[in-house]
Amino acid sequence: MWKWIKVCRQILIMGSLANSPLLLGVITMAIYKDKKRGTYYFSVLAGGKRHLRRGFKTRKEARDAEVDFLYNFDVVDEDNIKFKELADMYLKWYEKRRKESSYAKIESVVNIHLNPIFENKYIKDINKRDVVKMHNTMLDKLSVGSTKKVHTVLSAMLNHAIDMDYLKENVAREVGNVDIKEEKKINFWTVDEFMDFISHVDDPMYKTLFMTLFYGGLRKGEALALKWKDVDFDNNTINIDKTVYQRKITPPKNQSSIRKIKMPQHTMTLLSELRLQSKINYVVFGEFYDHVPETTIDRYYNYYIKQSKVNRIRIHDFRHSHASYLISMGNDIQIVSKRLGHANTSTTYDIYAHLYPNAEDDAVAKMEDDFKPADVINISDFR
Repeated sequence: MWKWIKVCRQILIMGSLANSPLLLGVITMAIYKDKKRGTYYFSVLAGGKRHLRRGFKTRKEARDAEVDFLYNFDVVDEDNIKFKELADMYLKWYEKRRKESSYAKIESVVNIHLNPIFENKYIKDINKRDVVKMHNTMLDKLSVGSTKKVHTVLSAMLNHAIDMDYLKENVAREVGNVDIKEEKKINFWTVDEFMDFISHVDDPMYKTLFMTLFYGGLRKGEALALKWKDVDFDNNTINIDKTVYQRKITPPKNQSSIRKIKMPQHTMTLLSELRLQSKINYVVFGEFYDHVPETTIDRYYNYYIKQSKVNRIRIHDFRHSHASYLISMGNDIQIVSKRLGHANTSTTYDIYAHLYPNAEDDAVAKMEDDFKPADVINISDFR
């Protein structure tokens, strides 16, 4: 009879808790009689700890209390950490493996956009609905492109949690990124607009800087990191292998950003005139070993914009202007991609596809000639 009662007790517990993860943490369950007090107690090893409850008058009371305890017992899942803990862990990991500038961008996304939504939520409790709600919240205040970046960071964090054995699936990846296409708008100057602007720049260093940016397609940080040893006057080339971030010299954006580009003679002449005032190990745009502050560049740039009255574009848009200039002259996309330091031509085409002439129209126009009637020649014209 006692054996049957034990079986029934186990069935009751297992049936009640079949869908609960706590059974994984329960190792032993037993009821004992306290001979000194004449009462009963139960002892359960659950969640890595021993739990005792005493003072039951009968064995049945102890059994019922044991079942009730196990049913309501909450085993702490040490793998189900809060999002804030995952965020701190991921940022520490990222900081040691990525560029400072890249880390700053990711940290900003995490702290400004993701933590306010998820920081107190346990990562295993984040579901697909939460991700979609996050999309909607971001789209209310950010552009489509920025919302996609926030999603990308969230998905990367959950992938990291999988790598660290905290999760088995990535709900952000299952939901997918925002499926809205954003119209890309690029601002740039034509050559005539740039000529108008540069004609008002009277400071030799700033004139040379703006010419280098327009005719070289360099990022601003890449130009500010240049030293005179990077400029080859014999071959009219500039070697680009570093950049500036928060006034520090750092490696370039990526491996493809390391490149050597040819420059037109008029820009090299300006550089040579500037070189007379400096030494080989000094920076090109600045004094001695320190490049000119970006805030100072912005101040001069804004002044010259007002003088020339051309439409204002960002200094980074000089890079887009360079690409536009090359495309307008019919240069192959591989040349454009190489000069800009893109990893592949698909990146270049994604950004500048709308600037390329419609090659399909040209192809069809040539097809029209296949069955074009032959011109009738009048023999009398040759007599």
